[in-house]
Amino acid sequence: MGADTKQAGQFYAAPPIAAPVLPWRSEYGSIDDTGEWTDLGGDIWVYSSPDYTLDVNTVCAFTPEGVVVLDSQLLPRHAEAVVRGIRERTDKPIRFVSNSHHHPDHTFGNQVFVDAGAQLISSYFTARLIDSHSFWYQMFLSGLYGEHLPQGYVMPQETFVRSRELWLGKTVVQLFEFTDSTTVAGESVDVTMAWFPQAKVLHVADVLWVGAHTFFADGTSVPDWFIQLDHVRDLVNELKPKVIVPGHGAPGDASMIDAQERYLRKVAGIVEEYCRGGEAGLTDEGKAKLRQEIVNAFPEHRNHIALDISLQLLQMLGPVAFLVGRPDGATAARLPTFV
Repeated sequence: MGADTKQAGQFYAAPPIAAPVLPWRSEYGSIDDTGEWTDLGGDIWVYSSPDYTLDVNTVCAFTPEGVVVLDSQLLPRHAEAVVRGIRERTDKPIRFVSNSHHHPDHTFGNQVFVDAGAQLISSYFTARLIDSHSFWYQMFLSGLYGEHLPQGYVMPQETFVRSRELWLGKTVVQLFEFTDSTTVAGESVDVTMAWFPQAKVLHVADVLWVGAHTFFADGTSVPDWFIQLDHVRDLVNELKPKVIVPGHGAPGDASMIDAQERYLRKVAGIVEEYCRGGEAGLTDEGKAKLRQEIVNAFPEHRNHIALDISLQLLQMLGPVAFLVGRPDGATAARLPTFV
C-alpha cells in the first residue's frame, strides 16, 4: 500500500477475490434504481431496496418518542435513503436499529444509522457472527458491488439473549430469538424476529422471501428450513398477526409460508438431481442448466442476483450442507417466543 493509503477500519481484498464473482446481468437492474416505501398502518412503514441489492426490507416504527428500525440494508446509499425517508416523516430521533441476523444485506448499513444517532442492538449470537463473518462477506461481495460497499463494518454493542423489549413511550417492540445454535435453522443460523403488538405486525426476517429467488447457500439447510417453517406456522397461529413482513419481498399473510415451502422443495429437488443426491459437484455447464430450470419453474420471481450468488456458492462449497439437515432436527425444540 502507498504511504497515503488510509488503513484504519478499512477492507482490502486480495486480487483473486476482488475480481468479479459472477457476470452482471441486465435483470439485476442498475445502481441508479431506487427503493420504495410501503405504509403498513399503525405508524409502521417498510422500505424495500431495489432488486440489485436483494429487495431487502427495512421496517420503521414511528412513535412520538422516536423511531425503531429493523435491519440496515446492504449498501450505505440505501441506508441513507431510509434515513431520508424517516426525516421526511418525522423530526424525532432514530432511537434503535436492530439487526435480525448477521448477513451483510441486513447489517452493512449500520454505520449510517450510528452516524444518525441510533443505538445498534442485536442478539449476542448475531453480534458475534457479524464480527466473525463481515470481513469475508466484504471480500466476496467486492466482486459484485465494488466501491459501493461500506469500507468497514459496525457490530452492535448492546446485545441480548432470548428476548428484549424496546419501549418508546407507550409503544413497545418485542424482539425475540427464533433461531440460534440449539435449533434448526434455514436461511441463517441466527434469526431475531420482531413483534409489534399494538399494530399486530410480525417481522420474520429471512425465514421468508416472498415472490423472490431465495438465498440458499452459505450454510443453508433446506431440510431444517422445512421444520423451521412449521415453527413459523405455530407462531402465526399464536400471535395472529394482521401483517407479516418478510426479510425480502412484499408484506403479506400466512400464505407466504406455503409459498416458501413450495419454492424450496422444487429447488432442492432440482439441485439434488443435478448433483446426484449431493455426490457430485456443479460444473459450469450444469450450473447454467440448473439456473435455467429454476427460472423456468418460477418465471415471476424477482431477485435473480440472489439465485446466482447461491449457485456460485453451491458450486464453490458443494451441495451437501444444502441437502442435509440437523441429525436431531425433527425433535429440536423451538425457542420460546418471549422470555
